Amino acid sequence: MKTLFFIAACLITLQNAVAQSASPANIPSKTTTRQPIAEGANVWGVFHGRVPCQTMAPVMHISVQANCEKLKWGFTFFHDPQTKQPTTYEWGGSLFRDKPRTGKWALIRGTAENPDATVIQLDPDQPAKSIFLLKGDENVLFVLDGSKKLMVGGDYLSYTFNRVTN
Repeated sequence: MKTLFFIAACLITLQNAVAQSASPANIPSKTTTRQPIAEGANVWGVFHGRVPCQTMAPVMHISVQANCEKLKWGFTFFHDPQTKQPTTYEWGGSLFRDKPRTGKWALIRGTAENPDATVIQLDPDQPAKSIFLLKGDENVLFVLDGSKKLMVGGDYLSYTFNRVTN
């Protein structure tokens, strides 16, 4: 009986050690929205996330109500299927419920800390309106401030957008 108990304890310990050492892959999450996710050769990616409202307002050059706590957004980036060059984007969610914000986007290089970083610039043809997103990897984007520095979130909200799929 003691031998069976010892073997069971060893198996549980081994199982916990294996579970703790496994690292999750950075893969796109399944969407939690009721809206269909754009798909097709012209879609570069769809990203969703929530950001703090009060600190995003100055980055966007807008004013918001004092009780605005968070903004839920979704970005859909389109590109030319043949050349893979950026074309347009749609930005939906909070602040753009009735009509998504649309415009052009570009891939540029450099942040305040890393001159080789890949950055998405929304509305490069309208610099005063531009928003910058750092490409962390294929599945994660981070919001940059107007000086192209990372915006740091807290325990509740961050400045991160994750790729989503259907």
